[in-house]
Amino acid sequence: MSKQAEEFRSIAVDNMADGLYTTDEQGRLTVVNPAAARMLGWAERELLGRNVHETVHTCVPLSPTGCPLTRVYATGEPAEIDNETYVRRDGSVFPVRYSAAPLHAGAVVTGVVVVFRDTTEQRRRQRREVEDRHDQKLESLGRLSAGLAHEINTPIQFVGDNTRFLAEAYRQMLELLVVYRDCLEPDSGQLPWEERKRRATEAERAADMEYLTSEVPTAVAQSLEGIERVASLVKAMKAFSFKGTEDRAYADLNEAIRTTLAVVRNEVKYVADVVLDLGEIPEMLCHVGDLNQVFLNLLVNAADAMEGRERRGEIRVSTRVEDRTVVITFADDGAGIPEEIQKLIFEPFFTTKAVGKGTGQGLALAVAICEKHGGTIDVDSRPGAGATFTLRLPIVGRRTAA
Repeated sequence: MSKQAEEFRSIAVDNMADGLYTTDEQGRLTVVNPAAARMLGWAERELLGRNVHETVHTCVPLSPTGCPLTRVYATGEPAEIDNETYVRRDGSVFPVRYSAAPLHAGAVVTGVVVVFRDTTEQRRRQRREVEDRHDQKLESLGRLSAGLAHEINTPIQFVGDNTRFLAEAYRQMLELLVVYRDCLEPDSGQLPWEERKRRATEAERAADMEYLTSEVPTAVAQSLEGIERVASLVKAMKAFSFKGTEDRAYADLNEAIRTTLAVVRNEVKYVADVVLDLGEIPEMLCHVGDLNQVFLNLLVNAADAMEGRERRGEIRVSTRVEDRTVVITFADDGAGIPEEIQKLIFEPFFTTKAVGKGTGQGLALAVAICEKHGGTIDVDSRPGAGATFTLRLPIVGRRTAA
């Protein structure tokens, strides 16, 4: 290697922001750059010769024999590790992402070179983003709380009315049963058959058996339906407000749309009909809680666009697959969005709504969430012709049938 190349490599290693160290075949540190020493809390000279597993890379919760660095020695293959922990000189730990590659002398692995990055701030930022998204979910639920209370209160009211009716019907039928039993008691053997028949008929008339026979099944069916409606809404609210994790999971986006619609139903039903045209799409590897927030923002925005006009509007939600992309559209026949505003609606804190009606973060958040999933969101609108928002999300890790 030329002197110039050696000097360039030395300058690059010494001034790089990421930490770098190398080990020999015994796992001893042989080279440590300034960034690595600074992050680990040691002087460079103090690290040289120390065992990497005892000093830097503690392999928590792995044992040294199961350590990715050890596997690099054994296989001669490089490794990329996203979620590991390093230890500083004072015993404190910090999360890192690192890559490890073997150093060869011919066909023999004589050491490993590791480049690592402290991901503390990145994780803190990710946690803040999760918290911010969760806060907006709660803010959305707060705005919808009156409607949600109404959606729950209506079935609860008729369940209560039906329960009181059934309690009274039970009392009347119990009284009728007592009369029947009296007519069949051995002690009533002296009573003529006609007298028994008269008593039973009079008791049936008092209980209004024809009415009870007709209405009791209806009351039971209505009560069960009301309970199911409340249970479904509570389930939807729980799914929507779930805080979630940083990890993606497979989810049915059609079901996520239905869940979100249940939460926002009272906000929409007075101004528009919602038509679902949900195609056959695969389960998606995604952050479904975040996408629920996007769906809610788009539904609420469409409903807001139709407030104050005489005729009911229509919101059409459709899903389909194009190549390896899931396409989701939210189309309304509202007032539309002027072209000069279309350029601004995805900007943070931009809103055309009245004070207290919106914060201007909904569509900006939608953009961030779509980008996080490797997708896009765009709008097509003309004044007086409604607006169509289109989400395109790549299918990542398509789930196949077992």
